[in-house]
Amino acid sequence: MDKTPDIAVIIPVYNTAEYLPDCMNSVLESRLKNIEIILVDDGSTDGKSPALCDEYANKDSRVRVIHKENGGLQSAWIAGVKDSTANYLCFIDSDDWVDSEMFEELFSHTSQAFKSCEIISSDYIIEKQNERKEVHHTISAGQHFGENLDNIKTRLLGQELRTVILSRCMKLTSRKLIINNLKYCDSSIRLGEDVNIMIPALCDCKRLYVSDVCYYHYRTVADSMAHGHNEKMLDNIKLLCDTCCKILTDKKITNAKEQADMEYLRLMFVYVKDELRARYPEAVATVSNTLKEDTIKNKIKNNKLEVSNKANKLIYFGMRHPSKVMLKVIQLILLTYDKKTN
Repeated sequence: MDKTPDIAVIIPVYNTAEYLPDCMNSVLESRLKNIEIILVDDGSTDGKSPALCDEYANKDSRVRVIHKENGGLQSAWIAGVKDSTANYLCFIDSDDWVDSEMFEELFSHTSQAFKSCEIISSDYIIEKQNERKEVHHTISAGQHFGENLDNIKTRLLGQELRTVILSRCMKLTSRKLIINNLKYCDSSIRLGEDVNIMIPALCDCKRLYVSDVCYYHYRTVADSMAHGHNEKMLDNIKLLCDTCCKILTDKKITNAKEQADMEYLRLMFVYVKDELRARYPEAVATVSNTLKEDTIKNKIKNNKLEVSNKANKLIYFGMRHPSKVMLKVIQLILLTYDKKTN
């Protein structure tokens, strides 16, 4: 390329040869042509993905490939970040795809004055086999900075619906915001790991622009949606929320602990649902005992959540009244609903 690319598109790849063509076709057909595309093959073992990545690099000079030992999704996109040269980064997971106008439209909303410290984000669509669901930020479309942005930073975590979508995807993020905050990335976090990088990036950004158009398509794979007993989930929730609290404290966000505690409770909704749906004999007793632990009980008592979703209202009632009888009733309701909808 004759000049520095406008955007670096970073695509981690691990055994996704089935979906990568959809992803790459959407990127290569982008209206914005001055881009660099970095495919990071994270030690794929399917016998197809590495060669497919190389094939794209051989066909288009904008594409280059990093082949590395398997280290997980976070290590893959970090490798792409370090290899990038553009001022703005865009992350795409290799089983997802984007609309052809996404890069051009988002780049048109960047500001030369804020190019080292801004985030431009679209909304996205969840693509299931027989269903499409739009997901939007709850803040208004347009630009946010100054006092308005400071206020948003006090509401990043713990809301029923995200004030700002915290995925690293569907965004243009100033490269400097990512590079300066890689120190917060922790490979041991397996739940909501994107929050590790997007929370500090959002805290440091001086300008946030939100589009209300869904340019990004997030593919859900049925096999990955199974519910099951996860012994490590509580530890993951604690690790994630402790990390969030440290980040927000480091960034001098005044309500750091409150946000982290509220996020903890929101994630407990997921824990309770998954455990009760797992159907192992001790599920109800395990959830009941967990919710009665002093630390968790005090978080529930001291932080009042606003809940509008009907299923979450049921779960929240069970969290506040964690008797085995109540949780058994909730379990039966969840399993009956699942049977009707599956």
